[in-house]
Amino acid sequence: MRAVLDRARPLHVAAVGIAVAIAYALLCSALKVDDVDRYWHELGANSFFWDLGHLWMQPLAMLLYRASGGVLGVNHTLEAINIISVAIGCAVFFATLREAGHAVLKSVAAVAFVAVSFNLITLGPTAHIKLMVFPALALALHHAMRWERAEAAGASGLRDMVASAAWSAVGVNLLVSVLPQALLLALFMLIRGARRQGLIKAIRNLLPYALTLAVVGFALLLAAYGMARQTGTTQAQDLLGFTLGGLKEKQALQNWLVSWKEMPLRFAFSLINNFAFLPSLGTLGRAWMWGWLPDVQAVLPSLLGQALLAALVGGLLLAIAVVGARQAPRNREPGLLSPWAFVLGAAAFSYYYNLNDPEHWFQFTLPVTLLALQLRRRWLDVLLLGVALPVLLVVNLAGYGIPKARFALAERQQALQAALGPQGLYIGFAAYPGEPDSSLFDTPGVERFNIDIVQMNETKADVGALLARLDERVAAAFARGGRVLVFRALDDEDWRGPVMQVALAGLPRAKLREHLTARYVMSGPVDAGGFPAYELRPRAADAYKAP
Repeated sequence: MRAVLDRARPLHVAAVGIAVAIAYALLCSALKVDDVDRYWHELGANSFFWDLGHLWMQPLAMLLYRASGGVLGVNHTLEAINIISVAIGCAVFFATLREAGHAVLKSVAAVAFVAVSFNLITLGPTAHIKLMVFPALALALHHAMRWERAEAAGASGLRDMVASAAWSAVGVNLLVSVLPQALLLALFMLIRGARRQGLIKAIRNLLPYALTLAVVGFALLLAAYGMARQTGTTQAQDLLGFTLGGLKEKQALQNWLVSWKEMPLRFAFSLINNFAFLPSLGTLGRAWMWGWLPDVQAVLPSLLGQALLAALVGGLLLAIAVVGARQAPRNREPGLLSPWAFVLGAAAFSYYYNLNDPEHWFQFTLPVTLLALQLRRRWLDVLLLGVALPVLLVVNLAGYGIPKARFALAERQQALQAALGPQGLYIGFAAYPGEPDSSLFDTPGVERFNIDIVQMNETKADVGALLARLDERVAAAFARGGRVLVFRALDDEDWRGPVMQVALAGLPRAKLREHLTARYVMSGPVDAGGFPAYELRPRAADAYKAP
């Protein structure tokens, strides 16, 4: 990286990485966001778990945990891995910008824009280790830019071509969704080379990239299979079974064609949401689109503010796309092909998978920011760094990052535990709604009925079977004298995930409310650990007595 350090001084690069690491460390939260609880248990079990969607992610975290002797404990080890990954990625991105000729202050501001983006703040200051891929992603983009400049200057750029392919292969083995970015980069470079040198020569020049991507990727896959067999942590009988087995569970989450009218809007919103904290705009918008939101008056002020923020970020992204699409074919200067390949590669996977999950969208952050700066339009720089950056800094930190870091988890968990009592029943969802939620609480001894999990894994589309199982759990709780509380599922203003998915699968809120009110006395909302909940009691004629 000598050429980089000639422009990006080592002290500057280190300072950027350290600053990001400190900021993210201060934003760390005790909340077990999304899959964090799973990683806790896996590291606690001191065993490798293999999943082709994130093949080396958990095993590498396990190896790092063992190498450190577990001195930080499970949670802080995972947090350190995540924070260091973001810091390294941001430092590499700063070096990339400096080598591309951008000023120090502009490069620092661009890194701040990346670091403050909503999905990175969501995942970064947690033990959610999906961001282990971030350094590899940044390095693949960094070397792609160097390769592109060398190719435009008539040089081979072989070293950077191979480096970009190798880091992409590493990235794919940490998070498979980055594969389309590597493939589109190869396609774009092939097309450019064919126009300049002819197809045959372009293919010959691209072979080192393709071979490196394939060889390094397959070598890491083979190493994973060998380690899994050696440690007895796979039941696969052969490499093919090991490779394909992990994709089934991941593919089951893919939404694909939910609705032709919804998919473009869902994609646009998710891309905007990658940068901006929009807690209810998307969910309420979808509820309104499906005719399940009869009255928006109560939430109108909040929606208007979020709509203005979405318009700002959406307008910025649209401007980048339009100017970039017009300028790329005419621009003879290098520096647009690589970010466009990474942007469109991320778009290909995200549009196909059609799920607004932070781990499927943060891949846009670096190439979108790089593309905006590479267009070298002053008004676009002002919009990105002079307007959007300070707005997102305030909204994302004040609305999400700081409240989550200061969230009084222990006290709120105790309050929820006391509200439910030792014999209580918690009815709600398991999926993370994107904000601090009671679903993330550790409440030992309290029985939970997670509607989304039961629907997805057990009863499927059989709503009658789901409600029958729910009634059985409620009856058992009443019989032992327990309190029954329903969280989120009956709140008319809460359409965060997975409320919409549950509704589309056959159990809209109105049907659940009709079922519960017909069988039980329902009151509320009541406060339970700082969250609103509805309480169910048996009707007088069906009163249960505790044994």
